[in-house]
Amino acid sequence: MRQSRIKTLAITIFTLGAIILMTAATSDNNYSKSNFVSAESSETLLTKPVLTAKLKKSSLKLNWTKAENANEYKIYRSKKKNGKYKKLAEVTADTLTFSDKDFKGERKTYYYKIKAVTRSGESVEHTYSNTIKKTVYKRKSKVHGVTYIDGILIANKTYKLPKTYNPGTNSKAYKAFQKMQSAAYKDGISLFIASGFRSYSYQKSLYNSYKARDGKEIADTYSARAGYSEHQTGLAFDINNPSSTFDNTKEAKWLTKNCTKYGFIIRYQKSKEKITGYKYESWHIRYLGKSLAKKVTKSGKCLEEYLGITSEYKHR
Repeated sequence: MRQSRIKTLAITIFTLGAIILMTAATSDNNYSKSNFVSAESSETLLTKPVLTAKLKKSSLKLNWTKAENANEYKIYRSKKKNGKYKKLAEVTADTLTFSDKDFKGERKTYYYKIKAVTRSGESVEHTYSNTIKKTVYKRKSKVHGVTYIDGILIANKTYKLPKTYNPGTNSKAYKAFQKMQSAAYKDGISLFIASGFRSYSYQKSLYNSYKARDGKEIADTYSARAGYSEHQTGLAFDINNPSSTFDNTKEAKWLTKNCTKYGFIIRYQKSKEKITGYKYESWHIRYLGKSLAKKVTKSGKCLEEYLGITSEYKHR
C-alpha cells in the first residue's frame, strides 16, 4: 500500500514539473514571438514625406522628402483644399519629384499633396504629406483669344482682345476699389470711377472720335484702338478726372501713394511712355491683386518691363 502511494506521489510531482516546464517554454515562445512582430512592425512604419513646390515657366515642380519604407508615391491635386483630389501620377520609391504641366494659361490656384504607400504581402499602409497651395500658369498662352503672360491678362498695343470678349467689370477689382475708396474717404479724399469697363464697340466709337478730332498719331498717345484697351478687360478704372488737370491734385497724390495697398498700379507712368505706348496717366489704375501690385511697384518698372513684353501696334 505504501509503495503504491509513493509511486502515485512521484507521478504527480513529475506531472506538475512537466506542466511548469511547458508553461515556461510557452511563455518564452510567446515573448520571443511578440518581440519579433514588434521588430517587423517597426521596420514597415512609414515616415511622412514633406512636400515643397517651385513654379517654373511652363510647369510646377513638386519635390518631397523620402518616406522611409515607401514602395511608391501617388501625386494628387485639387481645386479646393477640402475638395475632391485628382490623382495625377504614380511613381516609384526612388522618385522624389514630379512636374505638373497640365493647367490652363490663366492663373489658377491648386492644392497638392503626396501619398506614400508601403506594401508587405497583402498588407498595404499609407500616409499623406502636408498639403500645399500654389497658383499656377504658363509663361504665355491664349485662352479663348485672350493673352496671358505669367498668368496676367494683358491688353496693350501688342496684345489684342477679341471683339466678343465682354466680361464686364471684374468683381474683385471693384471690391478692391470700394475698400480703397472708403480708406481715402477717412483721409478726406474723394475717389470715384469716371470710366470703368468699356466694350469693344464702345471703345471703337470713342477712339474714332478722338482720331477725327486730333488725328491718328496724337490719338494713339492717349487712347487705345478697339480691342487693345485695358478697359475692355474690366480690370482698369479711370479715377475722378481722366485728364492732365488731375495730375497734381491731392486725390492723384493719394492714389499714387496708396493704390498698391489695394491691388492696383498706376498703369501708365511718367518716363515710361515709349515702353507703354501711352502718355502719363495719373488717373488710370489697373488691378493686379495685392501681392503682384506690390512686386511691380517695388520694382520701379511698368508692367511691360516687369513682364518683358512690348506694346507696339503692328500697323501704324
